Amino acid sequence: MSLLSSLNASMRFYVSLAVTGCIFLCLDAGSFLLRRVLPEGAARRRAGQRWLYAMSRLAIRYLQTAGIVQCDLRALQTLAGQQHVVLVANHPSRMDSLILASALPHLSCVTKASIWERSVLGSTLRTAGYIRHDTLLRVIGPASERLAEGCQLLLFPEGTRSRAGNAPGAMQPGFAAIAQRTRATVQVLLIETDSPYLSQGWPFLKRPPLPMHYTVKAGPRFAAPARDEASGRALVDTVESWLNTALTDTSPQPPPTVHETTT
Repeated sequence: MSLLSSLNASMRFYVSLAVTGCIFLCLDAGSFLLRRVLPEGAARRRAGQRWLYAMSRLAIRYLQTAGIVQCDLRALQTLAGQQHVVLVANHPSRMDSLILASALPHLSCVTKASIWERSVLGSTLRTAGYIRHDTLLRVIGPASERLAEGCQLLLFPEGTRSRAGNAPGAMQPGFAAIAQRTRATVQVLLIETDSPYLSQGWPFLKRPPLPMHYTVKAGPRFAAPARDEASGRALVDTVESWLNTALTDTSPQPPPTVHETTT
């Protein structure tokens, strides 16, 4: 890359950070108003989700127009209107939540407790009915509530972002326990990217090669596992195995059909 091209890419990248920051400030301001106008409850959560979806969509469209990212989210089109489904995805970057929120207008996500305390985005996530992950027992009740309200419930079962170039970490069993309790189906999502940006250990202000490519693919869908420990563990192992295989397979085969289980 020539010096001129490098300078141009750096300028576009850092301008995009400023523009995206302004979008997030507007997002937080709108969420603040919703919290003042609407009482706590399903109506406010639905409004918060629509607002988060609209602003996330604006941010991703801007980043695509500016040549910062290229996203292929066609696999999410059929999921946008589906209900009572637990989405399970690998987590290569902090960009993941923004990208998925830009395509799914009724999304609720289980997030780290630390994110709730942040001055930016914490209020927005609370308004949109995102769920604070303290312990599994404290997650199941709100998760059941969000699914009953027609949300898609998103979890990153690795518990943290992957490090660039590494396979996903070990899966935590929370998503299987939620599916067992709520009888929701489990849809696996595969997030592929060629960019290390905002993976574990990548600084926020360090420019990656541009554009960054992100593709979300729909993996297998599983019926809710039976209410026993072995069935839940089998689902976790199957999801972990499929994600590891899909991320290392240069020519992945079509996802398997839904696994039916008895209750």
